[in-house]
Amino acid sequence: MINNRYKISYNNLFTLNPKRCRNYFLIQAGEALCAKDTIIPLHQQGYFEITYVVSGKGISYINDMPVEIQKNDCFFSFPNETHKIISDVQDPLRYIFLAFYAKQKTQGNTFIKYIMQVCQAPDNRKYHIESLHPLCLGILQELRNEDMYSERAIALLLEQILIECSRKISQKTQSIPQSVPTNAAVLTHDIITYIDQNIFKIKKISDLENVFFYNVNNLSKYFHSQMGITLNTYFISKKMEAALKLLQAGESVTEVSDKLQYSSIHAFSRAYKNYFNESPSKFQKKD
Repeated sequence: MINNRYKISYNNLFTLNPKRCRNYFLIQAGEALCAKDTIIPLHQQGYFEITYVVSGKGISYINDMPVEIQKNDCFFSFPNETHKIISDVQDPLRYIFLAFYAKQKTQGNTFIKYIMQVCQAPDNRKYHIESLHPLCLGILQELRNEDMYSERAIALLLEQILIECSRKISQKTQSIPQSVPTNAAVLTHDIITYIDQNIFKIKKISDLENVFFYNVNNLSKYFHSQMGITLNTYFISKKMEAALKLLQAGESVTEVSDKLQYSSIHAFSRAYKNYFNESPSKFQKKD
């Protein structure tokens, strides 16, 4: 006998009036706590949905095809598919679900299309992504305690979730999303923000390809059209600004070179001298 007993600890439905969060439209967000004999009955998907398993295990069905899921697994469901979940008797499921879509010609829509294209087969819907847990929880927290910043925060969290999912998929399949034309001003703003906040993590500008899923040549083209300088010029200037601050703070040339991810102290010294017309060691002596 089918038993559908389960507890929705939190559930927000925006079916009739999707909740707009910048370029995203949230349809449903919530968390389910299953009983030992829970079966989520067969239903048709209306939107792209991400299910994240917080704990327990069970079986998720897509068009009658079973896929085993367990803690920290992320599972995708696509529009017009049939879907049901059977919780494990010994280790019941607890999971977060997010149904949403993104505006056309945005990075978020590109990610969703990429996931749907690469993960068509039901046996290619499950990915183990522990980093999604705090992001999913963050969305539920924003919905519980909404304020003037929540819509922007939710949009950023949704985009980060899609980035983490796309990154995991691309690592497994050796493919990356084919980017669609986007607003150059928005993309440039995002590039500047990312570089400014991660200057100590980025080794070279080609690393940005794995963040924005654009070829670095395209990134440079968009950036130059908005800023009037090359992307590499901006990147180097931020590296050198950070280097100068560290040297002024009394850190050694070796320490600065390591923090800024240079391959060697000589590579850093050469880059510094090309930018400031003097070596970092000479600056330290003068300072």
